[in-house]
Amino acid sequence: MSVSKKHVLGFSSNGGKLFAVIDEQGTLRIWDTETNALKQEFTPGILECGPCTALTWVTLGAERPKKSRKSQQSQQVSTASEKLYIALGTLKGLVVLYSLATGSIERTLSGDSHNGAVTSITYANDGHLYTVGADSRALSWSLPEERCIGEWSVGPEKPLNIAYLPKSRTLAVASRQIKIYDVDTKELVETCTGHSGEVNAIGSFTCINSSVEYVITTAKMERIISFWKINKKGRNKASTCTLLMEDVAHSLACEVREDGDLRVASVTRNGNIHIYLLNVDSLSDEKYIKPKVSLQIASDGADTVEPIYALAAHFVHDALRPHEILFGYGSRSLLQFERYSPNYGEKLNVIVRTDPKKLYTKKQRADQSGSAEALKMKAPLVRSKEVEYNSALPISKKKIQNDVPMEARLENLSIQATKLTDGKLQSQSKTQLLMQALHSQDKAMLTAVLGTNDKKTIQITLERLPLEYVSSLLKELSVLLQGKAANVLCALSWLQILATTRTSVLMSEDKEDLRNKLGICLGIAEQRMLCLTEALQ
Repeated sequence: MSVSKKHVLGFSSNGGKLFAVIDEQGTLRIWDTETNALKQEFTPGILECGPCTALTWVTLGAERPKKSRKSQQSQQVSTASEKLYIALGTLKGLVVLYSLATGSIERTLSGDSHNGAVTSITYANDGHLYTVGADSRALSWSLPEERCIGEWSVGPEKPLNIAYLPKSRTLAVASRQIKIYDVDTKELVETCTGHSGEVNAIGSFTCINSSVEYVITTAKMERIISFWKINKKGRNKASTCTLLMEDVAHSLACEVREDGDLRVASVTRNGNIHIYLLNVDSLSDEKYIKPKVSLQIASDGADTVEPIYALAAHFVHDALRPHEILFGYGSRSLLQFERYSPNYGEKLNVIVRTDPKKLYTKKQRADQSGSAEALKMKAPLVRSKEVEYNSALPISKKKIQNDVPMEARLENLSIQATKLTDGKLQSQSKTQLLMQALHSQDKAMLTAVLGTNDKKTIQITLERLPLEYVSSLLKELSVLLQGKAANVLCALSWLQILATTRTSVLMSEDKEDLRNKLGICLGIAEQRMLCLTEALQ
């Protein structure tokens, strides 16, 4: 599986109905998790803002109405007016808002920007965005004002991930060390130490009963998930709880319920999903905790079973199906999503599914076959006996009045046939009959015409024969040469006069085609000459 060092992805805040991911080229793709359809694909201009490097989902809308007695109606109005956006950080250090309604960048936040790529971005749900970049600075953005309203240094280490904690109004900035900053005073209030590598993924949750906030992180080249309790005091604090994994993770998800139950999911490098069931009141650092269940996705191939890599996971907030987990598997360009209820009675759940690449290929073939079937032209069925052949001579549309009396017409019938300029009789031409015979492939008519051995008639017929009928006539003569002696004599006469009359037409054809057409004639001639030689001996 070809993936970059950092996975830039996220489920939408409306129950995970949408999923956004940025590939290695900085292209944004948005998927509908209910229909498994790619809704939008956006590649920002290189000169405009550069490729995308970070994203977070944002919900914006009109100003909320003032409180009144009809609080439910006002809440429905405000909910209806809210729209989903994606806040994108770019390689050039800019922050833009991508609108799902228009499929384009709707706003570009002004003011200060990062001197380099934006490495992480988060939304505070109060109209503010926070970003960190390669310049080791954190910037605060106001969405109503559409500008940067504050900045402070978070170095010297390059920040890679951030998470906003709403209760304490703090920002967790993670590189190798986790630093907690007060967003109002911009001061460092707490530090957490314990990772040996750079933090690869970050998440946060708040206990419903005690309002205690936690940050969870996992680092590169480490197979553990660390919990950090945030209370805005202390330096170099150790982790509160540690979870074990079988491989390095690149994505985290967590959910806290009203009864204090905590669910944590991690998507590892080998494509598996680990699910942990904990209680927020009993978190302890005394021992490492193993996953309650692991999900492994495999292909349904008949010959070999190959793993399918999971890309992201999200816990579904559904009262009817509280144990379900939503996950996406495949690649960043071809994804499939599914809701699944794990079997906690078994340590490993193997889920057999079709590879998204195979599904896409199968669908593409079906679309191509359907379009080819729609464009296929059916040849009409023509019965040779019911075909009506029209004359090749032009027919005048003008109506000619014939005032010649019957006596004059009878006298004209006794007139001798007119002669052509070279003294040949026009009535001897059988051109029209030959054209109809070649067109209809009527054997009786072909025999009647080609059975003529009169050289004058053959000469007149071939001189008036159109050029497009020469090839089909040559084919019929080769068939006639294979018959009886009388037919052979007639065919030789026609072939001799055809060669002398239409020499230029025959020479203009391709050598291979001409050799194929005359090959039968030459073969028959050689065989008959051989028989004659044997008879003479």
